[in-house]
Amino acid sequence: MRKRLEPRLVWALDTASASPAHLPPPSPSSSPKPPRPAAPFLAVLFRRGRADAAALLNRRLRGAPVPEARSLLSALPDVRDAVSYNTVLAALCRQRVGGGDHLHQALSLLADMSQEAHPDTRPNAVSYTTVMRGLCASRRTGEAVALLRSMQASGVCADVVTYGTLIRGLCDAAELDAALELLAEMCGSGVQPNVVVYSCLLRGYCRSGRWRDVGKVFEEMSRRGIEPDVIMFTGLIDDLCKEGRTGKAAKVKDMMVQRGLEPNVVTYNVLINSLCKEGSVREALALRKEMDDKGVALDVVTYNTLIAGLSGVLEMDEAMGLLEEMIQGDTVVEPDVVTFNSIIHGLCKIGRMRQAVKVREMMTERGCMCNLVTFNYLIGGFLRVHKVKMAMNLMDELASSGLEPDSFTYSILINGFSKMWEVDRAEMFLRTMRQHGIKAELFHYIPLLAAMCQQGMMEQAMVLFNEMDKNCGLDAVAYNTMIHGACKSGDTKMVKQLIKDMLVEGLAPDAVTYSMLINMYAKLGDLEEAERVLKQMTASGFVPDVAVFDSLIKGYSAEGQINKVLKLIHEMRAKNVALDPKIISTIIRLPEQTPLLWSATTASVPHSHGPSILQSAPPSLTPVHHYHVALTSRAL
Repeated sequence: MRKRLEPRLVWALDTASASPAHLPPPSPSSSPKPPRPAAPFLAVLFRRGRADAAALLNRRLRGAPVPEARSLLSALPDVRDAVSYNTVLAALCRQRVGGGDHLHQALSLLADMSQEAHPDTRPNAVSYTTVMRGLCASRRTGEAVALLRSMQASGVCADVVTYGTLIRGLCDAAELDAALELLAEMCGSGVQPNVVVYSCLLRGYCRSGRWRDVGKVFEEMSRRGIEPDVIMFTGLIDDLCKEGRTGKAAKVKDMMVQRGLEPNVVTYNVLINSLCKEGSVREALALRKEMDDKGVALDVVTYNTLIAGLSGVLEMDEAMGLLEEMIQGDTVVEPDVVTFNSIIHGLCKIGRMRQAVKVREMMTERGCMCNLVTFNYLIGGFLRVHKVKMAMNLMDELASSGLEPDSFTYSILINGFSKMWEVDRAEMFLRTMRQHGIKAELFHYIPLLAAMCQQGMMEQAMVLFNEMDKNCGLDAVAYNTMIHGACKSGDTKMVKQLIKDMLVEGLAPDAVTYSMLINMYAKLGDLEEAERVLKQMTASGFVPDVAVFDSLIKGYSAEGQINKVLKLIHEMRAKNVALDPKIISTIIRLPEQTPLLWSATTASVPHSHGPSILQSAPPSLTPVHHYHVALTSRAL
C-alpha cells in the first residue's frame, strides 16, 4: 500500500516542481522552499520511501561540487541520513585551498549533525573520524584529539580506524609520546591495533632514528600475533625515501631480511629510484646485482629507473647496455617511451646525435610512438651541436604528427639560438610562443638576455629586461645577467643603477654579483673600490672564489703592488680556494720581484699542476722562475 506523504512534504514537492508563475505567495510563517534540484529526491521519497531517496541523494552528493552538495543536504532534511552528512564532511576535509575555512565548515556541519532528531542522521564513528583526518592533515592534532573526547562524551565508541587515524596524525607530527599514550588507551578500551596502526608507529620511529623502539614495536606485534609483511616494509621504505632518508630506508630493508622476509621487485624499485635521484647510481647498480643474486626479476620500472640514473650522470655506454639487455636478454622486458626518452636525452646531452637518431628509429620499429618529450630532447640535441636544419625538420615533423610545441619546446629553441648568438631567431620564437598563448617565464627570457649582453647589445637588452619586469617579474639571475653585460661594457653608471634597483626590489646581491663587481673595478684599475666590494662580500657571508682572486691579483700586479699580491695568495691558501688553469696562468706570469713572492705563489699550486705549469710557462720567464716552480712542484 502506498504511503501517504505528510502535507508539509507534499507542498515541498509541489513547489519544487511547479513553475514560478503558478506558485502561491508564501506566507510569512512558511519555511523556505527547497531548490529545484531537490525535486527528484522528494519524488523518490514519495514513491519508494526514505531509504531509496537517501541512497539516490548520496550517489548525487559523491559527484557534486561542495557548494551544491551542501545546498542539497540543507534542502532535504527528510531525506538525508548519516551517510549524506559523511559524504559532505569528507569532501570538505579533502579541500586543499583555504583548508582552514573548509575545516571550520566541517566542524560546524558536524555540530549541526549532532542536533538532528532522527537517530540515523546523528554523527557516528565515520563522521568523527573523517573530521579528525582533516585536522591531522593540517597538523591540528590537538583539536583532533579533543574531538575524540567529544565523540566519547556523546556516547560514540572509537574504533580501530579512529584510533589509527589519530596515531598516524600524531606520528606524522613527530608527537610519538602522545601516539603511544593513545595506543595504550586503545588497547585498554578493548580495540585491537592492526598492521596499519603499527606501520604508523614504525614510520614515526624510523623518521626520528629511534631504532630500539622499532624493535620493541616488532616484538609487540609478534605478541599480538600480527606479523609484518613485505607490503608493510615496502610502504615504510617508500615513506623514508620520499623524505630523502635513503640510508634509513636501506636499514629497514636489512631489518626486513633479518626477520626472514625477502624484498620484492617493488621494494627494490623504491630504493633504486631514491638512490638514482641522489646521484648514487653505483649503489643503485649494486642493488640490481643483489636482485639478480636473489632471483628477483627486473621489470620495466627497474630498467627505466637505472637507465634514467645512468643517463643523468652521462654514463651512456652502460645505459645502452641495459637497453640491449631489455631487448635481447634471457627474459625480454619491452622498453616503453620512458625508456627510449631517457636514452635519447642522455645521448643528446653529450652530442652523440647519430646514436640518438638510431635509438629513435629503434623506438619506431618496436611500435613505440614518439611523444612531445622525444621531440624536445632531439631538437635540443641538434641545436646543441649547431645542426639547425635537423632541428627545424623535427619541428615540422612535430607539427605534422599532430603534436603542439609546449613551453619546454620554446624554451629549448630560445636557449639554443641564444647560445649560437642568433638573437633575431630567438626573439622570433619568443614572439611565436606568446602568440600561441603560452606565457613567457624567466627561463625563456634569460638565455636571450644573456646573448644580448654578451654581444654588447645593451639597449636591446634593457628593452627586454623591462619587458621581463612587466610580464613575469625579475629575480637575482636576471639582474646578474644585466649587471654582467653592463660590467663588460664598462658602464659603471648602469651597474650602480641596477644594484640600486635590485635592492629596492628586495633582492640581495649574491656571490656572482659581488664577483662581477670586483672584476669590473679591478679591470678599470679602481682597486680601492674593488677592495670595498670584497669586504662587503665577506661581510655578507660569501667566500670569494678563484675568479675574484684572479681579478685582484691581476689588478695589483699591474699596479706593481706586490705586497698586496702576496697577501691575496696567502688568503687563498688560508681559505683553501681551489685553483683553476686561468689563475695558474696568472700566477706564473707575475713579474719576478722577490724570491718570497715566488715561494708563496708556487706553494699555492697543487702538485698535480706542477708539470703543466712548466709546460705552459712563456719563454720570457727567467731560469729563476723555472727554478722556483720546479723546486716547489717536487716538494709538494
